[in-house]
Amino acid sequence: MKLKQFIRPFDASFSTPKAARKLLHLFAIALTGGVIAIAFSYVRTTLNDEISARRSDMNQGVAEAQLFFVSREMLLKSLVLSAVSNVTQPIPNNNEVRTEEVHIVLGDSRHNWSLWLTNRMRDYLSQHQVNLLYVLDKGQPTVTRLFNVTSSPDKVPDVVLRQLMAQTQGDFSLRDDVWLRDASLTDSPLYAFSRLDDRVLGSGWLGLEVQVPDMVAALHHEGAGDFMLLDGRGNVLFSSSAEPVGNLRHQLQSIRSFGFIGTGLFPEKLAIRKRMDYSDWQIVYALDIKSLLPVLAGPLLISTLLCALFAWLMLCLVRRIDRRLITPANDRIEGLIESEAFSRTVIHIAPVALCVLRRVDGSVVLENSLAQQWLGAGHERNQLSRDWIKRAFEDVEQNTTDEFEMADGRHLYLSFAPTRYKREDVLICAFSDISAHKQVELALEQARQSADSANEAKSLFLATMSHEIRTPLYGVLGTLELLGRTELNRQQQNYLQAIEGSSANLLQLICDVLDVSKIEAGQLSLTLNRFSPVELIQGVVQSYAGAAHAKGVQLFACIDPKVPDWLNGDASRIRQILNNLLNNALKFTDHGRIILRLKLDSRDDERVTLNWQVSDTGKGISLENQRFLFEPFYQASGSTNVVAGTGLGLSICKRLMHLMNDSMRVVSEPGLGSSFTLQLPLEQLNAQPTDPGCQPLLAETVYVVATVRELAENFCGWLNRWGARAEVRRPGLLAYTPGAVLLELHVGAFKYALVPGWQGQKVIAGTEDYVCTESSSNHRHVNLNDLSDVHHAVSEAQGQSMVQINALTENRLDGHLGIHVLVAEDNVINQLILRDQLEDLGCTVELAGDGQEALALWRATPFDLVLTDVNMPRMNGYELAARLRELNSTIPIIGATANAMLEEADRCRAAGMNQCLIKPFSMRALYTCLLAYKRNADEAL
Repeated sequence: MKLKQFIRPFDASFSTPKAARKLLHLFAIALTGGVIAIAFSYVRTTLNDEISARRSDMNQGVAEAQLFFVSREMLLKSLVLSAVSNVTQPIPNNNEVRTEEVHIVLGDSRHNWSLWLTNRMRDYLSQHQVNLLYVLDKGQPTVTRLFNVTSSPDKVPDVVLRQLMAQTQGDFSLRDDVWLRDASLTDSPLYAFSRLDDRVLGSGWLGLEVQVPDMVAALHHEGAGDFMLLDGRGNVLFSSSAEPVGNLRHQLQSIRSFGFIGTGLFPEKLAIRKRMDYSDWQIVYALDIKSLLPVLAGPLLISTLLCALFAWLMLCLVRRIDRRLITPANDRIEGLIESEAFSRTVIHIAPVALCVLRRVDGSVVLENSLAQQWLGAGHERNQLSRDWIKRAFEDVEQNTTDEFEMADGRHLYLSFAPTRYKREDVLICAFSDISAHKQVELALEQARQSADSANEAKSLFLATMSHEIRTPLYGVLGTLELLGRTELNRQQQNYLQAIEGSSANLLQLICDVLDVSKIEAGQLSLTLNRFSPVELIQGVVQSYAGAAHAKGVQLFACIDPKVPDWLNGDASRIRQILNNLLNNALKFTDHGRIILRLKLDSRDDERVTLNWQVSDTGKGISLENQRFLFEPFYQASGSTNVVAGTGLGLSICKRLMHLMNDSMRVVSEPGLGSSFTLQLPLEQLNAQPTDPGCQPLLAETVYVVATVRELAENFCGWLNRWGARAEVRRPGLLAYTPGAVLLELHVGAFKYALVPGWQGQKVIAGTEDYVCTESSSNHRHVNLNDLSDVHHAVSEAQGQSMVQINALTENRLDGHLGIHVLVAEDNVINQLILRDQLEDLGCTVELAGDGQEALALWRATPFDLVLTDVNMPRMNGYELAARLRELNSTIPIIGATANAMLEEADRCRAAGMNQCLIKPFSMRALYTCLLAYKRNADEAL
């Protein structure tokens, strides 16, 4: 294959690397010449600007010289015109003031003139260094000095007098003003004469004498250079530097006004020549060309360096382009022929099918044996080829891949791209056989569908089992709650509490399993409400106090006194986390203590960060087990003699912490115990007027004694917060102080008094029931895990009268709701429990076995509220609610379901229900739900 088949230039002479090098050199020379021209233009512009500036200075010097001579001429003219001609004798001035003016008589006896010089005129002549002369031109010229600035003036040169007399013999009408100087003397003054009276030829001449220094100062100008004063014939009258200018005087005739002068190849001076306006005298200013060189040095040096630098850069660039582009291009052109032959060989031996299609007609330009074998040459291939070409060249959104199945069942994967080959548009295509890959994908899809089906079956199983277990469990818990509201003896209450605890554990197990399912389905959400962190901690600790006492483990809480009274958050989820942590701590701790700590970490306006920590002295967790500690259903190894759990508690805790935008930190060591810390940012709320507050304690001394130093310091902080002066003391003998109260803190079983023989008021706070050996009316026994109980006891010990609010009274439900409720429930036991719960809350109840029966009762009797189960035969709760809304009923509808999934509540609201209760629910939850409709019921009655 020849090179001309790939590259076909219009002129072959421009297609060789040698021609490219010549063009590159010419281009570099042209650029360098352009830079030199720019530099020359820059230097020339700088020179022209400097010459223009010097010409301006010369013009200013000429103007100042003309001003000098004109001012002197006008002074002389004014003196001449002020002279008064006398007929016979000088006429005195009647207004003459001797102290202000001087009378001077000029002329001879036949003709004389009077001239008055004022003091101001004399001062002006002195200031400008001007001598006043008078020359009488009759016979021998006589010079009279009328006013002298210097004390010893020079004699007027004879040359000047002869020249002046020559003016007298001529046409005086044209020569009444004469400027003269003795050019043979370098220091000869300059004289200006004007005829005293142009009406009388012999009136004489009035003249001014200007000294050489004054004239030099007047004619010299900074920046204008040396100057020469020429007469009408071109003779030099005066020169500031006669030598350099005098040598070039013969060239000055050729200068009209401004130009260069010199005898050599280059000009020597820059000169300007102008004629004086008052006479035929001329003034010339000349500058040495060398004075312009300092101005041109910088631009000339910069231009030279720039040109040299650019020439060097162009030389380096030409070499680099030649080395990087032209020479490699020459090599590439030579290798292009070899590459084309090599490419053809690669296409034919490639393990994939390759072909090149012409865009115009879709014909095959190149292809290998695999392409012929897989694609064939039939109509199907032609149709596919046209479609690929259209997609590659015409579609706006190009998709360069495709998958298709051939008639023989083979699955091919295509990747194509438009390009050019032999000066025409072509499409290159690469095919891969993906038949095996398709079979794998089909197997994976079937496995995914099987997994989804299994997951759906698992979720359905959990929901069904939850519903089936919650329904009878509601009967158990509801019956136990109603039983607890009856009169029971001590033993029956213990049995009841044991049954309630077991039922609660069963319910918690079901809730944990459902929580895991909700988390996996993304349905678990937080419910923010107002709660007291102190009450939450005390309730959690109190619920595990009995279990800790049974194992002989000390369990207590240390709550930071700086913790806010009220917070906004999901108290139920926080309680769930703490319950799981305490449950695990009790499970793995056989002796020692378990401490639940709550500390204020930081406060930022309305946001506070609290640290919740559960630490124990149990078995501890190895580092290997800590990595899998939060995995669902994980059980740590080596936990012998421990009741096995579900392994869901810590997994749920971790996921709940992620839901609250935080994490949990674990510190544990085998044999030393474990510590679980969670940090939660919560919103602080202000106390409401209806919130019960603690009455301040008296500012008296309260001694705090405990077997645990941390617990004593914590209670000391609370006592100080309440207003007392608390002090921590060690167990042992303590001297009695009048008015002081002793607070003993006992963790675990009470064995002996920490301060024996105390005679004053004493409060004993413990975590377990005990019989005190010291029987005294001054002793009070309270629960260590109830801060309000401790506060009340200390206040009574200080002698304050307080009204204690019984916790049972606070939690007692109002039994006067007065609502007429229609209950639709298919389970007979649940019907009876609901009826008893509602009647205990002060409601009247009508029971229905399904939705149709409930709808018939609603039409016959007016009700204030409908409480319906969602799953019932014939007509379920959803259909009942929808039917009531279709009949334009605005009666509140509350659904009851054993399905705890999130979509169940949404489905209830979509059917027209106002609220949804999850079975099993307590009387407190039922009361809270119905309390919102109490007022409406009262108004209806």
